[in-house]
Amino acid sequence: MRNVDFLGIKDLYSLMGLFFEHPEDSPGRLFGIEFRGDYGEEWRTYVEGRRLGLGARTKFPRVDAGGELPGVRIRLSPAALLLPFERCRERWRKDAHTLYKATGGAVPTRAHPHYYLSQLFPRELRALAARGYVWAANTRSEGRRNHALAEWLYWLDHARMPHIDLMLGKFISRSPLDKVIKNAVGASAERRQFRHAETAATAAGASGVGVYICKGI
Repeated sequence: MRNVDFLGIKDLYSLMGLFFEHPEDSPGRLFGIEFRGDYGEEWRTYVEGRRLGLGARTKFPRVDAGGELPGVRIRLSPAALLLPFERCRERWRKDAHTLYKATGGAVPTRAHPHYYLSQLFPRELRALAARGYVWAANTRSEGRRNHALAEWLYWLDHARMPHIDLMLGKFISRSPLDKVIKNAVGASAERRQFRHAETAATAAGASGVGVYICKGI
C-alpha cells in the first residue's frame, strides 16, 4: 500500500490499528485502494459510500443463561464507531441510548474511542463480562438478546472485535460457557474463515494501487 506508507501502514493489521485509534477519519485516507476477496464489496461500500451495517456481527449461540437487564438499550455494534457521530446521532440515541446517555450525548468516534469509552462505559454493565460473553449475549433487554452488548464487552476487554477473533481462531474466553461459541462456529466454517483471514495480509501491486485480500469490517 504505497500510497499510505507515510502513515505507517504496511499491512492489514497496521491498517486496523489506524481504524482503531481514528475510526471516523480513516476512510478518507483509503481512496484509491482496491479491495478484493470475500469482503471486498463491504470495504468498498464503507470507504467510498460511508455505509456500514451497524448491528451485532457475532452469532453468539443461544444458551439457557442470562436474565433480564431492564433499562438497557445497546443495539449497535462497536463498528458503529466507524461512522461520523453527528451523521448517526439519531441512531445512537435511538438504538444505543444507554451509551448515548453515558457519554453525555457525544459518543467519541473521531479519535481514541477505546480510551474514552473504557472510562465512560457503565460500570455495572462492564462487570457482566466476568460472567462471560455468551452469558451476556443471552441476557435480554426490551425483549431482545443483548448480542451487541456482548460485542462491546469483548471490544472493551481486548480492543478487538469478537467476530474477527473467531475467524482468526483467537477468540478469548472469560468463562467456561464462552467455550461453546467455538463449537458453534463449526470446524469447517472455522477453517474456511481462518483461511480467508490468513490471506488478509497479502498485498499485491496493481497499476500503482494497493490491492488487499481482506476480511470483513
